[in-house]
Parts: sequence; structure tokens; C-alpha cells
Amino acid sequence: MSTEPITQALGRLELAGSYHRAARARQIGVPQIELTALEQLDAMGGLTPGELGHRLGLTSGGVTALTGRLIESGYVTRERHPEDGRMRLLAVTPAGHERLHEHLEPVLEPVDEACGRLSDAEAELVTRVLDELAQRREAAAAATPGPERVYPTDGYTRALLM
Repeated sequence: MSTEPITQALGRLELAGSYHRAARARQIGVPQIELTALEQLDAMGGLTPGELGHRLGLTSGGVTALTGRLIESGYVTRERHPEDGRMRLLAVTPAGHERLHEHLEPVLEPVDEACGRLSDAEAELVTRVLDELAQRREAAAAATPGPERVYPTDGYTRALLM
């Protein structure tokens, strides 16, 4: 069996989900990047600013501005990392979770409706396949390096300047 129809359907599903999330963000007047950050923080149970930046494709300055807005709105907290006090951990507050739920509920309704028609065996199969796909894509994304920094040739060794 060719996997092309499945791959195409999953691609359409991702695009439709992205489009629906963007439409909801416009409707409630919140930048989509803020809702995406809340989704990531909620799904992962908290992240460091660097981890959040990597997941969203933001620079450290972009993450600082974004998290500042989310903290000021009361949706996110920034606490000391429990294992490394030099680092910070970002986490969703109850107010942030509520805001995220308000945003996601209409986005997930069509999924619930479609999946509600599956038998138990079909639901188990779909869950296993989607979980495996999510794990593989998470691993691939985590293994994707950022761009290599290119420094002008000035005769200095970067290690000596740090």
C-alpha cells in the first residue's frame, strides 16, 4: 500500500489546524505566537526560555519579549529551575491554561466529532500511529541544528573572546 494518501491527508490536517488556530487567534485578538507558546508550555509541562525559543524558532530577544508579555498578562510564570538555579523555567498559570482552553476548545471540536465515530479498536490504532508520528517528529525537530554562526575573519579566536 502506498503511504502517499496518508501523508497528504496528514499534511492537509496540519495546515487546516494551523489555519484554524490563526483564525481563532484573530477572532480573540491575541497574537498567534502567544497562543502557540502557551500550547508548547502546557504540553511540555514547562520549558526553559531557550527550549521555548528553539521550539518556536525565536531568538533569545524574541523569547524575552514574548515571555514578558505573557508574564505581564498573568498567563505564564518564570521561576528558578528546580535542578539548576542558574536557569529559569517558564510554566503556564491557571489563567493561561484557561485562556488556552478557550482558544483550543473550538479548534479541537471537529477532531472530537470525527474521532467519536471510531470503534475502540480503530481509536487505539489511530492513537498508536499518531503517537509514533509525534515522537518521531519531536526527535527530528530536536535534532535539527540552528544556523551556524559565521564570524568575519578578524584574526581572533572566538574562544578567547568569551
